[in-house]
Amino acid sequence: MTSSRVPATLPVATLILLGLSACTFGDPAPTPTETAAAPAAPAPTASATPTETPAPSASPTPTPTPTTSPSAPGGGSGGSSGGGSGGSSNGSGGSSSGGSTPSPQPRPTASPTTTPAPKPTPTPTPTVPSACPTDATDPGIPVMDFGSIAEYSPAPLAQGEDCTGFRAFLSTGLPQYDSQSFEFFGHLVEDSGDINSVALMSQGNTVRTVDPGLDVPWLTVEEAGLIYNRLSLDEGPAFGGIDGLADLGVPVSLTYDPWNIHVEEATPAKPTQVIDMRVVSGSIGGVGAVYELTVGVEVDVPGASSAHWAELSVTAEDRTGIIQWGYGPNGFFPLWMFDGEPLPAHGGAIPTLDQRTPIMDTYGGDIGAYLAATHDPMVGQGSQYYSMPLVEVLEWSIRIGTSYVAGGTEGLLFFDNLTETYNDSAQYIVGSGYEWTEFSVQLPDTRQGMLIATTGQADVGELHYAMIGGAGSTQSTNGTLQPTANWSQGAIEITPTAETWTSPGSCYVYHLEYDVTLAASGTRPAADLTFRAAADNQELGALKRFVYEGLFEYEGTLDGERVGGYAWGEIQGVPPKNDPTPPNCG
Repeated sequence: MTSSRVPATLPVATLILLGLSACTFGDPAPTPTETAAAPAAPAPTASATPTETPAPSASPTPTPTPTTSPSAPGGGSGGSSGGGSGGSSNGSGGSSSGGSTPSPQPRPTASPTTTPAPKPTPTPTPTVPSACPTDATDPGIPVMDFGSIAEYSPAPLAQGEDCTGFRAFLSTGLPQYDSQSFEFFGHLVEDSGDINSVALMSQGNTVRTVDPGLDVPWLTVEEAGLIYNRLSLDEGPAFGGIDGLADLGVPVSLTYDPWNIHVEEATPAKPTQVIDMRVVSGSIGGVGAVYELTVGVEVDVPGASSAHWAELSVTAEDRTGIIQWGYGPNGFFPLWMFDGEPLPAHGGAIPTLDQRTPIMDTYGGDIGAYLAATHDPMVGQGSQYYSMPLVEVLEWSIRIGTSYVAGGTEGLLFFDNLTETYNDSAQYIVGSGYEWTEFSVQLPDTRQGMLIATTGQADVGELHYAMIGGAGSTQSTNGTLQPTANWSQGAIEITPTAETWTSPGSCYVYHLEYDVTLAASGTRPAADLTFRAAADNQELGALKRFVYEGLFEYEGTLDGERVGGYAWGEIQGVPPKNDPTPPNCG
């Protein structure tokens, strides 16, 4: 899930629905283009996949003269793990019957036998690295030591230096960035077996990003919200939350030990709205940490004429630790690349560097290789991006209004943390038809997670990303996990199928099924996956702004093995023509 920017003058419902959108939000293009794969590019050079050392060939050896040995019960195979024969309790011996003494039989000639080939050592099951030890007390790192703009750099900031620095990064308000967000999203399983989707977040945005006319340094607008969708009803989600100036109208706290984000808003004659996320065991980002999520907010419910009070409580445990999706010690994650053409912004053309040509032609579509070789900072072209893909629900409960109460002991959440900045070029792109299709994929059987997405905008073209991490990942100096595979641009194809759904609330048309193909190369495995929306109606809308995000099911193959499960998906819709009146979409 990535964060969003919208005008501050919009009411809370619009702010929450757009803030919960995963990618940077720009106004939808009038006619979004179909998702298409990037042009094929030569695969980057990669080390060959290690091959198994051949077993030594067996050579005949003489059988030694037999000696008496303890009998093996039942005459079965004995001592050798390679299946060598053992003593037999039923072997033949000398005869004790009467008659002439039998002539001595010649000793059998030793016959050659084959020495059994040793069994190859089995490949160990990939494991998740242990949580990185950190200081128990807040080190008090100055906020500017965490940087002030999202960009690539080979030099570590405080969050890239060590595990305590990274824990402090996740535990410190960073108003020098334009956006800082913390988000949990996924599915909850009722005791009845029904599957429900859920998302909650806390996101701080500088006021200049939500209203360019208010350029007040370090003044932050807080957006905190809840989405809850009873998928079996297929009526759409309930959503709502908190919005206002942080620490003025909306008190916000973020602490180190225990890690805790607490947002609240008091309204006369109403309950105080609260969104609270905290660690109750372990430390933020460490595998095995246990989280408690508590929400009490007003939500709009499908079909209801007034808002309902909602209370949600979730206890969940992280099974993987935190993955750094971005590049370099500070985890910079690009979302678009320039082609050298100036951007036609209203305030004047913005020059750009040609990044696409060397990325595709020289580095085979491998953005990481390009960054490592050129140190291009790509200032403002992405975010610092971290995820915990498998936060396993231990217990949960919810109440909405007076008629719906549910709970259970199953579910799985994804956690995202992002920091972003928006310079002039970024503001132009996200405000000029920027689009995305993204799947945050959970693979609990192998304790891994994936990100698969395509982004695009008319002036900069498309950018694709697909990566996997978790079990088998190496651990960075700051305790984050590195992806085990990161596919190049030309290896990724994300294609919508013919299956669509027309929203009765907006008349937008959405593709609800996507085929994803990831080509194998070097150490990158092949994948062939299909994603389908778990329910049709997962659209969020307010004031004629609409986004679609929620739970998807997937199935297919990854590295030759069958896989299946859940993913969180975010897709763009095609707006209706001729301004129809829903639900009569024509």
